[in-house]
Amino acid sequence: MKLINKFMLLMAVVLFAACSTDVDTPQINSSDKFVTPIIGQCTDVIINADNNKDEMVVFSWTAADFGLPIEIQYTIYITNGISQAKVSTSKTTSLSISKGDFNNIVLKGLGIGPNETVSLQAFVTAEIAGSIDGDTNAYTPISSALSNNFSVTTYKAQLKNLYVVGFFNSWAADKAVEIWEASAGTNIYEGMYNFIEDETNTPGYSGWKVLDDRSWDKGNWGFDAFASTSKDITSSSDGNLVLPAGIWQISVDLNNKANKIVNAKKVGATLGLIGDFNGWGADAFFTYSATENVWKTEPVQLTGGTGIKIRVDSAWSMDWGTTGTMSSTIDNGFELGQGLGNITVPTDGTYIAVLHSDRTPYVLELVAQ
Repeated sequence: MKLINKFMLLMAVVLFAACSTDVDTPQINSSDKFVTPIIGQCTDVIINADNNKDEMVVFSWTAADFGLPIEIQYTIYITNGISQAKVSTSKTTSLSISKGDFNNIVLKGLGIGPNETVSLQAFVTAEIAGSIDGDTNAYTPISSALSNNFSVTTYKAQLKNLYVVGFFNSWAADKAVEIWEASAGTNIYEGMYNFIEDETNTPGYSGWKVLDDRSWDKGNWGFDAFASTSKDITSSSDGNLVLPAGIWQISVDLNNKANKIVNAKKVGATLGLIGDFNGWGADAFFTYSATENVWKTEPVQLTGGTGIKIRVDSAWSMDWGTTGTMSSTIDNGFELGQGLGNITVPTDGTYIAVLHSDRTPYVLELVAQ
């Protein structure tokens, strides 16, 4: 009798273990039984200067089904029949994007010009968020059919700007300096700044942040706000972005608001003006003004028709000359490009050289004294 009881107990353990294995192992449907999402009706979109910030483009679709109660990631695409562009991702069955950001995707992703009307279609893909049995690539995304045709009227985007604040300007948010888009509608912002050493809090380094406005109450982005940073950018104990003291070119990419990117490229320790006026010898150095967000030399005597350039650390490893185009935003300003030819002084006179490096391209202004 005891032997029978022991045998029955052993069988019960084996059966329980087998049942536990069946329950614990997810059993996904075969791919021919997947339920694909169905994208909803898309309406016409008109984008202009009045609505690009406040109005939204909304996509919605039915839920996909892989046969398990698992998290699903959806990706929305648009196409003009020739090329396609990714709009964004969502883990719900809808997506909202500002008309301004949507305009940028149509312009850049599909190569459509500003102030044009184009017929588009949309579709959504679905994939398992995470992994099944440790394999993140076991199942390929499934896709909806194309949506109805809908028209999109683009517009010529205006240059936008963000702000940079930090130890270099005493952390005064109301006096944060501008950093402008590299090109209108790109959502990539570039500028060059002098990050001075914070000897008390971060010796050898300088803390800073990126702001959406000249206020701490709106977008206020420290280290943890960015999904990706270049290797030179670190975090302070209180979450600020930190760089070694010096002159740095900053780039902020907001094309994916959920995955913001900030990069920094080291320039050097000094910027100098050089040219025929000093025999292409000792530089006239620029000083950065965080109040005006420009670089300035002391007054220099220049002769009309002679050449000048800007260079880094009194050497020629990095320098800027003229693109041959005058600035449309700075009166009598010379647009600059790295490694280009000499800038020609217009007339004899005493000038303060003013470098505007919060924009692309940089601009050199000669201010007569």
